[in-house]
Amino acid sequence: MLKTVKHRSFLVRGAALALTLACMTGCGDDEPTPTPTPDAGTQADAGTTPDSGTNPPPDAGTGPLDSDIAVVRFNEDGTHDTTFGAGGVTHVDFGTGRDGTRDSLWDVRVDATDRIVLFGNKRADGTRADTDRVVARLTATGALDTTFGSAQTPNGFSVLNLSNLNDGMRYGFIQPDGKIMTSGYTSMPTGVGAQAANRIVLQRLNDDGKADDTFGWKGVVTSAPFQAQSESNPEWGMAEAYAAGLQSNGGYVTTGYGRSASSGTVDLVSFRYTATGALDPTWGTGGAVVLDLAGDNDRGRNLVVLNDDRVLHVGSGTPSAQNIQALLLMQTPDGQPDTTFAPEGYKTYGFERPEQAFFGVAKSADGNWAAAVGYRAGGSGNVDAILAIIPTGGTGTEVVKATPISATADDRFWSVTFDTQNRIYAAGFVNEGGDNQMVVARFTTDGNLDPTFGTSGIAKINVATAATEETARGIAIQTDGKIVIGGPVEKQ
Repeated sequence: MLKTVKHRSFLVRGAALALTLACMTGCGDDEPTPTPTPDAGTQADAGTTPDSGTNPPPDAGTGPLDSDIAVVRFNEDGTHDTTFGAGGVTHVDFGTGRDGTRDSLWDVRVDATDRIVLFGNKRADGTRADTDRVVARLTATGALDTTFGSAQTPNGFSVLNLSNLNDGMRYGFIQPDGKIMTSGYTSMPTGVGAQAANRIVLQRLNDDGKADDTFGWKGVVTSAPFQAQSESNPEWGMAEAYAAGLQSNGGYVTTGYGRSASSGTVDLVSFRYTATGALDPTWGTGGAVVLDLAGDNDRGRNLVVLNDDRVLHVGSGTPSAQNIQALLLMQTPDGQPDTTFAPEGYKTYGFERPEQAFFGVAKSADGNWAAAVGYRAGGSGNVDAILAIIPTGGTGTEVVKATPISATADDRFWSVTFDTQNRIYAAGFVNEGGDNQMVVARFTTDGNLDPTFGTSGIAKINVATAATEETARGIAIQTDGKIVIGGPVEKQ
């Protein structure tokens, strides 16, 4: 159910900035490290055990090895485009992994000129033991775009160091005006004893990769909506922004999870920020949307703003004990439950497993469809990909089903997009003989695989042989119909 929680906004300014924001775009050259505790639990990562109800660390994996980001392009028919990058693959090195932490990638987007924007994290340089936020840009053909980045060092990368704290970059998008928005969270001291709590961190860049000074403070907003509830209870809650979306009024809606108490279960939480980064008190109830199904953990993982400004959140909910189901929440443009979608605005889906969740979501350009992808896990079965297709334009049939790529091994989808013909592309991984491969599947809006794509609707590529980290975390389609995917792979 939706519940009301008192909250106060906190935008870092002035002297408080020394605690929060040490260095902006281009400051810090590094790579991910230990992870900020994402919430009340942990979660697996790119390949193996997908979730267990919590959240992947900001890096793509753990262990003694280093990793790169691999970007690959397919032709419209699902064949590998070997004209892209170097022989069909571009390897992007965010930094040198150490202490069990590697580069990560969470999202891939293309801009109006088909340049490719990557969103991830990397391990800090030198003796630092934290992670920095990274936005990188490639040309349309897969070369590093060295015009992108800070004014001092436009080398293809924009790096954000939040006062040597672990930054949990999640998703990002490119606005119609070319500006780049990133979302995520960082654990920061609250000033109450030794307590630290996750705060929402939004960052906006100009098209050239420099900080957009018209947003927040030098392009960054840190926000702690659940501060102390009273003088007798000074401890804070926590909030995260897994994803953000842009409404037509210029406001940014977030999704994620959090709680008003300093410990305990988490709820799906959503806030709206103005075009300049101020918390909007008109969103939801008193400025917040908090969804708690049954007093257990409920999480927002991604969202998309539909053409009519409704907001579709995807993630997981726990309607009963030991029963983590995939979740869709539809909101009206002002953050109220959309009762035309479901009586209370949300639906949960079980796929005959103890745990399932959606992580990727997208809409069709014509506004008639949305799609969500993720995984199911647990019990005696393998990890399997799942798919939901939701009519949002007034007609059509909802399709929700498991779509395993392999009958005998693990697979999952992380991301999804549409092409101009309303075909749906889902990207992730499949494990074959202990070796992860990047995978893209193409579906029609009736939920069937498109046999004209790849092999029976599925295209695979093995960038790093005999490796288990490889997965496609993001997918985007260029104007000529070519499909770009990206994700972490072991460095070989």
